[in-house]
Amino acid sequence: MIYDYKQQRQKFILGEIKKHKSIQIKILSKKLNVTERTIRRDIKELAQTGLVYARYGRAVLISDKESPLYKNHQLYLHENMEINTLNLFSPIMKTKGKVFILGSFNTDLVYRLNNFPASGETICAMHASCCPGGKGSNQAIASCMAGALTHFAAKLGNDDFATKALQFLNTVGLETLTLFTHPNISTGSAVVMISEEVGDNAIIINPGANHTITVDEIISCYEAIGECNVFLTQMENNPDATKLAIKFAHSSGITTIFNPAPWRKEVLDILPWAKVVTPNITEAEAILSTSIKTESEIRNAAEAIYKIGPQIVIITLGSQGCWLFDGEQHRHFPAFPAVNIDTAGAGDAFNGALAAQLACGEKMATAILYASAFASLAVEREGASSMPEHQAVIKRMALSMD
Repeated sequence: MIYDYKQQRQKFILGEIKKHKSIQIKILSKKLNVTERTIRRDIKELAQTGLVYARYGRAVLISDKESPLYKNHQLYLHENMEINTLNLFSPIMKTKGKVFILGSFNTDLVYRLNNFPASGETICAMHASCCPGGKGSNQAIASCMAGALTHFAAKLGNDDFATKALQFLNTVGLETLTLFTHPNISTGSAVVMISEEVGDNAIIINPGANHTITVDEIISCYEAIGECNVFLTQMENNPDATKLAIKFAHSSGITTIFNPAPWRKEVLDILPWAKVVTPNITEAEAILSTSIKTESEIRNAAEAIYKIGPQIVIITLGSQGCWLFDGEQHRHFPAFPAVNIDTAGAGDAFNGALAAQLACGEKMATAILYASAFASLAVEREGASSMPEHQAVIKRMALSMD
């Protein structure tokens, strides 16, 4: 399920029209933060589906009796659009691959610096921004862009950040969205510092409502989890909820991917329920309580983590690519060349794209190559949630073979 922004926007517009039967153009304009002229143009194109029309400053749903779904026994399609009257998925973009992601949503306060501050030092940022983030949210967007029908479940507070989160998540192309709410705790947030000199980032997280998911809320997701091909989660929710969900997915025979970030000791309790585990070097060191520097140490670490329970260990190595051990073979996958602009979402890009490709039926090696190319494009974009399009990934992979 690969979208450009226009397709994402039009899917949201059609969903709002179906929900309300009729909605003012100025309301859609405000919700999507675009001009009314843009909304009118979108509605004009959506009208070609025979489902909606514009009238007196409103977008109106055509009833089933009024809607001419077929013309000469063909679905009535606008020649320049990749949507049909049943949904907004192009035939060439349909996939049977489904990914369920249990994760976090955070509002990221991002500061770009010359270098990280020393203890007690006050410095000025070169640039600052407020962006949507959270490992779960970022991975869900990556999964969408990489071709999977994606269900994202998260928990928000009851605040302005939650309102903006809902507006954002309704526009990113998710197949299904489940959002729980805590009435008295804030939506998760994070401070992201990006160093121009070091070319790396440091992140401070306030988990907020992310850490309050209940057993009943996880159980309410069982049916949706059971329908997916791949289940992906991280450690930005409360560990008991995370373990309950991944244990259910594992017991249901679903491919489970566990990204053990950020590290906490409960990772060790969850590892046995993961088919695929994707630590970076720092997390692998924490899992094993040992330093990992050399290739030999990476090899030994992968084997040691494998013995804990996962069937496949993928240690991500940043600019050095990643290391795979499947119980029989070791393989190093070099990173694709990239111009680093923002590395904050690199791991999320890799994990979301990996989950999507595995859900769509790709072999592990192919999925890793795709995820590596996907991540290389993600770090060239500003913002951890800014993920590349599928065609750009395919192009980068093809160029690497020249």
